[in-house]
Amino acid sequence: MKSIIFLNLVVCLSWSAFSSNLANPASPLPKANVLIGASYHLGGYTLTNLEIPAMFNRFHGRVDYAPVTWFSLGVDVGATQIEVDRYISARDTIDLFHGEYGFSGGAHLKLSTPAILKKTLSLFTIGQGTTFSSKNDRGAMYGGYDGCAVVGLQFRIPNFGYISAGPMVYLIEGDAEGSDGRNSTYSNVNNIRGWIAIDYIMKSIELTKGNPYISVEFSCTPDASYSKRIPIQEFSLSVSIGYISGKLYGNNKEPR
Repeated sequence: MKSIIFLNLVVCLSWSAFSSNLANPASPLPKANVLIGASYHLGGYTLTNLEIPAMFNRFHGRVDYAPVTWFSLGVDVGATQIEVDRYISARDTIDLFHGEYGFSGGAHLKLSTPAILKKTLSLFTIGQGTTFSSKNDRGAMYGGYDGCAVVGLQFRIPNFGYISAGPMVYLIEGDAEGSDGRNSTYSNVNNIRGWIAIDYIMKSIELTKGNPYISVEFSCTPDASYSKRIPIQEFSLSVSIGYISGKLYGNNKEPR
């Protein structure tokens, strides 16, 4: 009964909000399992060589599927809102861009090796690409796409979940349109980040019976800071909740 209630909650959140920055949870999805989740991502980034601080708010829903063990892929659909310290266009008189939520969506995949050391340690890699757009009430717009990838070590903690960590490569490429109609392109600086994720599996049972989860991700660069105008600079935080279906077909004995 609790699992059914939790699944209904996750589905409602997915429809109302629509990953975060990566494919959380970072833990591997066993063969023939489907994951449904919803996430919120808050990230601070520095745009263009002018080093303009920007902040992304992103709500996403996601679905993952694992056709084989240690490999899964999925889609993300949702909305992104952007704050930028000033417009790219020099003719605009308002120096703080406050965008509204606009459509964002993309895809991601996860790969991991079989675990060693009593099935507690493995290597993994995750990649994701997303398009986004955010426009303000004056008609100015920031849009484009971002992509990220991480390679690292993943530790399984019995009766809890997983801790994953490694270096992240994060790229933003986009177009900005000022309220005066002028267009500019932009990208991000500080492309290399440190990244860590914690996945908590709520029930200590086999994944074949289904499992709710909570996942938290954090990334940052050495330039992480804050300000009153753009409080989140060069670091990010993501929170995701969801439900892992359990094995849909085949052998029903595969443990978590």
